[in-house]
Amino acid sequence: MDLNKFAEVNGLSYGAVARVTNYDRTTISRIARMEYPNWEQKQVDIMAKLVEKGYTEEGQDCIRVNTDIMVMTPSVSEFQSLAGELADQDGTLSSSIGMAIGSAERGKTYTSKWFARNNENAAYILYVDGFTQVQVLRDICDVVAHTRPYSMSKCITVLEEHCKYQRRMVIIDEADKCPVRTLEMLRGINERCDLPFFLVGEEGLKAKIDQVPRLRSRIRKPVIIFDEASEVDVATYYSQAAGLSLTRETASLLTHHARGGFRTIVNEAGELARMANASGIKTITEALVKQLS
Repeated sequence: MDLNKFAEVNGLSYGAVARVTNYDRTTISRIARMEYPNWEQKQVDIMAKLVEKGYTEEGQDCIRVNTDIMVMTPSVSEFQSLAGELADQDGTLSSSIGMAIGSAERGKTYTSKWFARNNENAAYILYVDGFTQVQVLRDICDVVAHTRPYSMSKCITVLEEHCKYQRRMVIIDEADKCPVRTLEMLRGINERCDLPFFLVGEEGLKAKIDQVPRLRSRIRKPVIIFDEASEVDVATYYSQAAGLSLTRETASLLTHHARGGFRTIVNEAGELARMANASGIKTITEALVKQLS
């Protein structure tokens, strides 16, 4: 059985296979299409990892969690709407910088990556604390024009030329770590190159933006606030991602255990599925949740 068939019988997308096996989604896709170097051995290795996680060639009747699922909470719906406006090739470029803020684990990164995966006019980059302005620009050039110039002036030239014909809305995650000087540079690139940005970060991002009136004026309303996940969000996720109906008590316990963090909810769903499958049960119970570390 090849990787394509194995994924199909287990109801797994390439993205889900990538997350389960800690591979890049593009690598999984290339291996499945037999385009990756030494793809035969890589395919065997990936399928072996899937077997370790409880998946079988028969598509065993067990709990499986589709981690590609996105629950349309109010925050996610608002993010999708605003990001869609900014990514629209025919949309207005007036105030074309979006902003989403919230505490850690509220699902900002999960939502950002999900939107970029599902919208060809959007791209995602992660700001790394300590990056120079040129390093940030090189990452932007990479996802917009698939090139990495070595100087700031060359980066700007590439973005100007590319955006005359096609632009991509660039989501910059952990933008709260950006110095104000770098945020100012992004505003300049936004105006000079007609390149929309969506800044995502913790609450400190708004305070930095508010320091600079010229930057604040470029922010598209509304600012998206990612709140804690609710019991309804948890129950909906388990229903859509795993086809499971949780009792209110179990949903409440999971929400409390995750402290409202969506990333934790997603991670724990996979862990609970493995625990349930190992025990031969077909649902998530309060007793099972209490076994979580």
